[in-house]
Amino acid sequence: MVAQLIPGATPTPEPDKAESVLEPPVVTDEARRALAPAVELPATLVPADQHQPMGRWTPKSGHKGAYLEFTADGEWHASDGCNDQTGRWVTAADGTLLATARSTTLAFCADSVPIDQWLTMARRAGLDGNVLVLLGAHGDETGRLSPTN
Repeated sequence: MVAQLIPGATPTPEPDKAESVLEPPVVTDEARRALAPAVELPATLVPADQHQPMGRWTPKSGHKGAYLEFTADGEWHASDGCNDQTGRWVTAADGTLLATARSTTLAFCADSVPIDQWLTMARRAGLDGNVLVLLGAHGDETGRLSPTN
């Protein structure tokens, strides 16, 4: 299938679609802030590249079954302690991180660790010694993980 983009064109309405989905999105200041480039890594962290995060990592606290594993083929696998989680990841030399998640189960367990949220909210990844530090777009820390090997 080939798509052709034409400036100013509008999609053809379908019978089961609301007219509102055909309207162009409104870009708010809040959306601009959310989509702004991530702040640089702090100088105390070494930027993680495509090879450094590979392997299995565990959080310092929370459920003992929680982990995050990065594989060489761009997949990540994790558990919050009760739910299996997966997705895709990529990094750049400056520590930029992009991770997406697939759907997961939502079983409750005590001390679960929101590793999938740490990862998908992160925009930068750096190393503090051998500890992987995940940072949000504004430089806020989303999570810290230690290598298991």
